[in-house]
Amino acid sequence: MGIGKMLGLAALGIGAVAAAPFTGGGSILGAATLAGSLAGAGAIAAATAAGAAGAGVGYALSRKEEEEEAKRKEKDKAKEKEIAENNIKTKKLENVLQEHEKHTNLILTLSALGFAMANVDGEISPEEADEVDLFIGGLSAQAYPEHITNQLKRLRTNPPTFNESLKYLQLVESVEYSEIRNLLVAIIESDDFVHPNEKAFLSAFDVKVNELSM
Repeated sequence: MGIGKMLGLAALGIGAVAAAPFTGGGSILGAATLAGSLAGAGAIAAATAAGAAGAGVGYALSRKEEEEEAKRKEKDKAKEKEIAENNIKTKKLENVLQEHEKHTNLILTLSALGFAMANVDGEISPEEADEVDLFIGGLSAQAYPEHITNQLKRLRTNPPTFNESLKYLQLVESVEYSEIRNLLVAIIESDDFVHPNEKAFLSAFDVKVNELSM
């Protein structure tokens, strides 16, 4: 037997010995096939492991997205709550401002008609001026703002005419007409003398109020 053949057989023998535990001494081709199968199984196992690792990463990413979504929803809810609270505060402020405007308009209307009535006989007596001041002062426990005070002073210094004073009725609601009439009557009776012009003023006021109330 030549040395090359011996070396070849020796190489095959080593392969057979290596394959013997798996093949039971079977053919070298069978051993090679088994080795290929084992290699394929290894690849499948590796792919399975990689898939499992990928699934783990995917779960982690999905979990992170869920947490971020939950945080975003929580922030949105907090923002909606803040907006709702601000809307309530704004509505309350609007109501306060509306009530303040109504009160201011009533004070100005009472003053305009009151001083017009007091001056209808040519002059405003101290008793008539006091009646107006006491009447409008009783409508608020707080001091009037400066701009209201200035307007009241102007109405007293330069009383409007009957027609001019009637324009102020547009500033108030019809429910206030009776209070305005009460002031006019109180002014007429304040100096124990009823001037004919005062009677005419009150009658004309009643006619105008009836027109506005229709």
